[in-house]
Amino acid sequence: MIAPTVGRAQGALPATPFSTYPARFAHAYAQLGNGLLIIRSRWAPAGSTDAAFNQEPNFFYFTGDERSLAAVLVLDGATHHAELFLPADLPPDLRFFAPKQTAPTALSPNAVHVDHVSEWSDFRSYIDNRLSTDPHRTIFVDDGGSANDFAGDLGTPLDSLATLDNPWRAWRRAIQQRWPNAVVRSGGTILSAIRAVKDSGEIATLRRVAATSAAALLAALPRFSPGRRQREVEAAVVEACVRNAGGVSFWPWAMSGPNSAFPTPFTSFIDPGHLDRVMHAGEVARLDIGCQVDHYQGDVGRTVPVSGAFTAGQAEVIDLLVTAYRAGLAALRPGATADAVIRASVAAVARRRPALRTSLGRDAAAVITRPDGIPFWQLHGIGLDAAEALPDTLRAGMTVDYEPIFVVGGQGFYMEDMILVTPTGFEILTTGLPDSATEIERAMRPHGSR
Repeated sequence: MIAPTVGRAQGALPATPFSTYPARFAHAYAQLGNGLLIIRSRWAPAGSTDAAFNQEPNFFYFTGDERSLAAVLVLDGATHHAELFLPADLPPDLRFFAPKQTAPTALSPNAVHVDHVSEWSDFRSYIDNRLSTDPHRTIFVDDGGSANDFAGDLGTPLDSLATLDNPWRAWRRAIQQRWPNAVVRSGGTILSAIRAVKDSGEIATLRRVAATSAAALLAALPRFSPGRRQREVEAAVVEACVRNAGGVSFWPWAMSGPNSAFPTPFTSFIDPGHLDRVMHAGEVARLDIGCQVDHYQGDVGRTVPVSGAFTAGQAEVIDLLVTAYRAGLAALRPGATADAVIRASVAAVARRRPALRTSLGRDAAAVITRPDGIPFWQLHGIGLDAAEALPDTLRAGMTVDYEPIFVVGGQGFYMEDMILVTPTGFEILTTGLPDSATEIERAMRPHGSR
């Protein structure tokens, strides 16, 4: 049995124009063909350690509803019909979190951009009806995709226990068990394709996200100093994002010294202190941050010298990184692939390699041009998630982050901007940030001493 758990809390919806939503549904129906797409909202309240409650992005994208828990949206590609299912009452243990709710019978479909709102108890009969003429129809089930969903199969016998499994995959298995004749598949690829190209309203919001994120990064740069803790820098980012935007996209990374070397920063997710440490002279740090505006996420960063000045070797590596970065951007256009962009960067490093003067610079070039030297170098999407999957080829209207990452001499080097793919190439959205070693050093000086 697929049990309902919770309904919708009363609250204002973000001011995305109503005219935007029909195009989103039309695009989804074109992708679905004769199939059904099932999308769940978030299934639990925010935890006490979460910065805020973030609605499941795919659900929010179609409904604009930022508060519902465990609501289910069904899109029918055959009939071009969207139905939202909500429980009639909140379970007692959730009424504390959401003392007010809108009953399904009282919620206007127009408020959530669907054709009809039904009670959760009607969900099974609705799907039964949709499959009655063709029980072998494909049902695409949203597997999640939120930045908060890193869970996967554990690869052990414990995977059969839903409490230890990815809740979205458990949901897909429940759908398959209830309708065994249907073809049940992940909806991740379809949803990624639908959301990849941003509409004009999304692009306008992402411009605001980029501007506030760039300002937050600049506010944090002067906070670096030997003897300070990483979290002092991170606090400056949080302060700037709260003051100028809707808060942070993710807890900032000011990962210094050994923490800067990928993949070490990921271990912060299970560290009570977020890998906090005292920073030391001579180290570099990965400053990776983002603000959010109207649920859209930012992601931008630079490599920073803790003492305010790079060593000669570090400076040469930074400038080599900038050369690679700009060469990759020159290849970024509609029709390009992420691999092509990265290959252009690597080729630029290979061309410059003979002219490098420091041992660290030469070592960096050797790492970058080695076949297995840059496993984390990436191009990813940006939008309602801080890291979205991208289709195989870029299209105009996509927003992406280009993120060269490598490690040399135990030090992590990286840079990242938010970028709009335009019909003729690209546009950097996070403008006004330093690139070269000299520019970064200048930006780190207290205001008035530059």
